[in-house]
Amino acid sequence: MISNDLPQVKTVKLLFIAMDEQQQAMFKMAFKMHNTTNYEVISPTSGDKPELVIVDGDSSGGVATWQKAKADYRNSTVVFFSESPPSVTAPYLAKPIKFDTLFLSLRNLLKGNGVWVVRGGNNIQPAPAKTKSEQAPSSPQNATHRATELIIPRFDPDAGLLGAFRKAIYQQKNTVLLVDGKPALAVFPSISRVWVAINSEQLKTLCRQNHITVEAKSIPEDNNMQERANATIISTLWQMALWTANGRLVQPLTPQSVFRLRGWPNLTRLAPLPESLRLSAFLTKTAVNLNMLYKLLPLDMSDILNYIAATYLTDYLVVTQQNTSSIHTTQYSSTQATVDTSATPNEEQMRAAGSQQAANKQSGQSGLLGRLMKKLLNK
Repeated sequence: MISNDLPQVKTVKLLFIAMDEQQQAMFKMAFKMHNTTNYEVISPTSGDKPELVIVDGDSSGGVATWQKAKADYRNSTVVFFSESPPSVTAPYLAKPIKFDTLFLSLRNLLKGNGVWVVRGGNNIQPAPAKTKSEQAPSSPQNATHRATELIIPRFDPDAGLLGAFRKAIYQQKNTVLLVDGKPALAVFPSISRVWVAINSEQLKTLCRQNHITVEAKSIPEDNNMQERANATIISTLWQMALWTANGRLVQPLTPQSVFRLRGWPNLTRLAPLPESLRLSAFLTKTAVNLNMLYKLLPLDMSDILNYIAATYLTDYLVVTQQNTSSIHTTQYSSTQATVDTSATPNEEQMRAAGSQQAANKQSGQSGLLGRLMKKLLNK
């Protein structure tokens, strides 16, 4: 059977230094509203080692307080939190905090980005933190570029077990999919059901194999395999999409593709996914691309990409505009794509997306698989 495994929420231990109670209360309020990462505020006497230390640079002592914290917590990211940029090179978080960008900023800081660099009297912001493996300092241009871009992998949904499963749905005939000569899945499109012949862990492992040989065989009409069907096509396709995506962007989508939801997925009957309610509510009303979505909803990128894969492959997601400009060679390839984390939507982009969305809705065009999925979704 398909399991509803819920990914574990990551916990980040965080320490405040020289920060007044009001500022701390603001952070703690934001943390209560965020359920993708659990930010646990600890005290200096707790004995726990913080991953993130936030020092109020506007307090008495300022830079000296930050420098002492940096020395005391050498294995932590020690952030300079102030209204104005620091006079020293330091991970920098600007006041006042903004709930819509706070968690994106914290994630970037933990990855070594968002460093305010003071070099020869010139301030450069942002720049990634240096590592021991760096042989030479990066140029200011490269530092800014690296700090505001995120490289993400992509995957081909027509490959592997997922691809074979989708093809079996498309062919509209009863088909069993064999791996190493043994049944893995049996597809019965006429009744919108699937026999999952292996357990959840085995299916998850097969979904994540990049190179796998799958043999498809027609099921004779007199075979009783259909009686074993234990899952719906939609729930199986959704779960397999999540496992196959595994934090990757589904092809042929790119960071510039504009998309929206055609309808709200029945999340009570589908494998759970962090932030699926929030993403569903947003995408049923707004057409955006990945760059915009990551900026507007500062969620974990892996959760966003898994959600996009699941909704796209089950035909809930409508692509209203696909960018095919000549610049794609530098932005994405068959194996990876670049997301601009500094991208912000503007009125012109949103109007263009809305116009394309309306035109697509009016045309009402869809392929055979799209019509099949529409039929399944109505059941």
